[in-house]
Amino acid sequence: MTKPTHIREINNFSRGPLVDVVRPYPEQIRFSLNQLDGSSFWGWCLWRAPEGADLLEDLPLSDEFLQCAGTSEALTIEVRCIEDGQAHQYVVGRPGGDLFTEPTEVIFWEDGNFSTTVYPHEVFTADEAAVFSTRTS
Repeated sequence: MTKPTHIREINNFSRGPLVDVVRPYPEQIRFSLNQLDGSSFWGWCLWRAPEGADLLEDLPLSDEFLQCAGTSEALTIEVRCIEDGQAHQYVVGRPGGDLFTEPTEVIFWEDGNFSTTVYPHEVFTADEAAVFSTRTS
């Protein structure tokens, strides 16, 4: 096991270090995202811990993160970052989407209590999101 450098959060509630005890990090991220069912497990978030943080002692929050919500078959990915002191949150999409029409794809989570409408090129499967997550984290 390597020293954890990232924190993951489930359903905006349960936080812990991202560890590679059972499987390597990319496989752990893929495994976690494939558990998204939109009901009991609907959201997954990842951020880099501050340099030198002891994640056994403290799990600090961050203003910058990557998050996914939905199900393993259809989820949205968002990136939140700080630019010029201001927080900005962006939906991730593949290149080439048609942005001249209204978004049509609805992603539901938390038993359908919440949803967001995105463009078709902004809908990912868990496997696709895992590839994106491991490249950007």
